[in-house]
Amino acid sequence: MPDYTKEYVKKRIIELAKNQDWNHQYILPGGIKTRATDIRSPGYNINKWARLEPIIDKLEPNGKTLLDVGCSDGYYSLQCSKKGMRHIEGIDPDELRIERANFMKKISKVDNVTFRVADFYNLEENDKYDIILGLGLLHRIPDIVRCLEKMSNLSDVLVLEFKTYNSEEDTCFSGKKETKSNKYNALHSIPTKNYVKNRLEGLGFMNNVFYNDNSHLNYKRTILVSRREE
Repeated sequence: MPDYTKEYVKKRIIELAKNQDWNHQYILPGGIKTRATDIRSPGYNINKWARLEPIIDKLEPNGKTLLDVGCSDGYYSLQCSKKGMRHIEGIDPDELRIERANFMKKISKVDNVTFRVADFYNLEENDKYDIILGLGLLHRIPDIVRCLEKMSNLSDVLVLEFKTYNSEEDTCFSGKKETKSNKYNALHSIPTKNYVKNRLEGLGFMNNVFYNDNSHLNYKRTILVSRREE
């Protein structure tokens, strides 16, 4: 980590966790970590990336652009930056998480990623992206349909990861809207796979490929790759 001493990095990581624990675990040179403990969950960033990386590789990311919606502390954007992508934009409404993401970008010396605080729904639709990531997103928002419609106007390839209600029905159940950290982590909705799939098909997306986790959680984590029908 040129220009950044180990002491400075550790101090800054602690400062950025004063009001709220880091959401993403970064493991840096010298044994520095952003979190004191790991989580045994398919939704944890280290575990999720192990499932997500081969999926990203299949999309042939080299030279492409990507929008990471709800990028949080920036881990997935920075991992994707290693895939030869032309540009990655990570957005999140939480200023603290964007501050963390930009700190990690600086010490990682990455130049093909931009992080900024932004309202996803206010993005200009003449700005198109080759791929959109929406990881841990759909179950955290009050209106899944509105989100999918906006995504469909920005890209022809969507990679979505979300908590899933185990049913073949086309339905979306209301969550408890409780949160353990901040207002952005409220559990608003628990859709079935068919609910998301059918909404996307209505927007012209087909070739849906689902990847399921092997956990025993009540709400399994689904990764869905969907492309606009040509």
